[in-house]
Amino acid sequence: MDSTQPLLGKTILNTRGKSAAAAFSKKILAAGGTPIEIPLLTFQKPKDTTIIAETIKNLHRYEWLVFTSKNGVDFFFEFYDQVLEKVTKNIPMPKIAVVGSKTEKTLLAKGYRPVLVPDEFIAEGLFESLRPYVMPGVRFLLARGNLSRSFLVDELTKHGAVATDLIVYETVGDSRDKEHLITLLKEKQIDIITFTSPSTVKQFYKIVEQTEWEEWTNHVLFACIGPETKKAADHLHIPIHICPKNYTTDHLLDEIINYLKA
Repeated sequence: MDSTQPLLGKTILNTRGKSAAAAFSKKILAAGGTPIEIPLLTFQKPKDTTIIAETIKNLHRYEWLVFTSKNGVDFFFEFYDQVLEKVTKNIPMPKIAVVGSKTEKTLLAKGYRPVLVPDEFIAEGLFESLRPYVMPGVRFLLARGNLSRSFLVDELTKHGAVATDLIVYETVGDSRDKEHLITLLKEKQIDIITFTSPSTVKQFYKIVEQTEWEEWTNHVLFACIGPETKKAADHLHIPIHICPKNYTTDHLLDEIINYLKA
């Protein structure tokens, strides 16, 4: 294996949404691999955004604003900027907590610094970091997607806090490249398939479930980020060979390289 290009000769399926795919593909190319981008998800604003605007106008009622994804940050601040243009008063920002380094980086780019970033980049880790601040009556606003897990809301509520789930974006399965994906699998042109969320796993399965995908992928390495993504794959009998302990695409790529070296 070429130590400077450890993924040379490997074709890697990048299933991330269009806006997030480019950065991951660039890293694959830098390591000598060939990325193929087939977004399995697309993200959009909710049809009714009235409640979002009203909630943002009343941000002062919340002690904490919580983001669990980069998309949550991007969509929230798009709405926040729109509301700011329409109101004359300043809208103070609560303390902010985020899950993960990518979410933190996105927030910093908006000009805000989180008070809290957990060591473990999943909802459980975030709750443990928030635990000292969770008291009866403390109000948390979670700006998230429609498919987000209920764990945080459930735990915050269970411990007496007031948790408001604000849906700022919707995740929709993307099947536009279905035929292309099936052809690539059938012709065994893919060496490694990557998943970065439970939703990407479910959409992949939805596309291929009526095919002979298991036979077509018996040589393929499946790699995913995070225990929830792995759980979704296990449930659908998709074999996961690689799952890093740190839930970022950088660590995912490192683990893929280490697996191939072994």
